[in-house]
Amino acid sequence: MYKYRIYILLIFLSVFFSNTNNYSQSNLTTVGFQVKPILPINYFGIETVSVSDSFASIDISSKLGYCFGMLIRQGISKSFSFETGINYTRRNYNLEGSSPYQNSSDKGDFGFVSYEIPLQILVYIRLSEAIFMNASAGTGINCYASNVASKGENKFIDHFSKRRWINMSILSNLGFEYRTRDKGYYYLGVSLNKPISKITRTELRYYYENNSSTTFEPIFLDGTYFTLDLRYFLPISKKDGELRR
Repeated sequence: MYKYRIYILLIFLSVFFSNTNNYSQSNLTTVGFQVKPILPINYFGIETVSVSDSFASIDISSKLGYCFGMLIRQGISKSFSFETGINYTRRNYNLEGSSPYQNSSDKGDFGFVSYEIPLQILVYIRLSEAIFMNASAGTGINCYASNVASKGENKFIDHFSKRRWINMSILSNLGFEYRTRDKGYYYLGVSLNKPISKITRTELRYYYENNSSTTFEPIFLDGTYFTLDLRYFLPISKKDGELRR
């Protein structure tokens, strides 16, 4: 239901603002670059995952990650644009474990790499001569690079995450854009990326005493992340800028 509400909102906004005197993006193609820190916040399904038994316990939590890539934006009308590109994403996680046997503890981390092709529709709302508010929604095609294995610093934790080779995600975004003719477009916003299905099957083991170990039931990481978006779009040609003002 969440994604359908976003689509309905975008359609409503595009119709409402289609007759306003916006900076026309019709048939205009712009190329940009973006950097998006992945923020470790406990909302939208982003939360610590825990496994435990009588021998040990292990927690997996998100930590700061990053995403970067290039974008191609194709104008459709004064209020609509289509956006695609390719992004490199690294989700990072912390591992923390402990056992009552010999009061042992351990910690570690691991990262999970994916490549994403976003497919989004953007709606523009003009706030001033050069400032626009953007709202967008769409889907992402995600390819995960490889399986990931790691060990804790004290070698008590043994971790293995089996990738899901390809997956789809729901994308939504809200931000503000400052446009100049000669220096390009500058953008600041926030985004939510929510995979449609789990991204990994994660197996955990803890070695607690005399090389004895306990193996936990597999868990499945959600992979949802929230980002702060920094974008820059290259200047359009002077001729195109004059024609579409």
